Amino acid sequence: MPKYVFPFPDRELAGQELSYDPCYPKIPVEDRPRIAADAWQKGAAAAQEVLAAFAGSYDFFAICGQSGLKIVEREIDYVVGRQRYFSDYVSGKSTVTLYTRSIALWAEKNGMSLRDAENVILSHEYFHFLEWTKLGLTSRDYQVPMLNLGRLKLGKTGIRALSEIGAHGFARTYYDLHQNKEDAK
Repeated sequence: MPKYVFPFPDRELAGQELSYDPCYPKIPVEDRPRIAADAWQKGAAAAQEVLAAFAGSYDFFAICGQSGLKIVEREIDYVVGRQRYFSDYVSGKSTVTLYTRSIALWAEKNGMSLRDAENVILSHEYFHFLEWTKLGLTSRDYQVPMLNLGRLKLGKTGIRALSEIGAHGFARTYYDLHQNKEDAK
């Protein structure tokens, strides 16, 4: 796989990703850097384990197949509102849907081949698969009250952005580790 400027957020942008979560205002300011760093580290640690388990392979089509994760490709540019989607992971079916026209636009913007871009997207989704099958949901690693009524706090909810930060940490770390291994050859 050729070396690119990696097109996913890096560790420093993890805090910004966290700020997009609807529960962000409920997170105490002093906890925000720590929980973003913890989510990133969970992804990074998983990347190291998966890289070792698959002998350094960066072929996420093969990795997904060997792991029982089905890949469905749909030839559409999937845009809802102002948001373009590249893929979806469906946990109950262990399926990832790739929206290949969306990915093709992203690949072109980032100077990547379609196959390499799909591979990067799959690495991100593979982390979500690991969350459901092995790691536990990163979004539940830190919880906030669902409802605050003065001093009364009702229910608890996780922070969805933490799963995204973990997936970015996984994809970025896996890519960097693989590139370092390739550069060392």
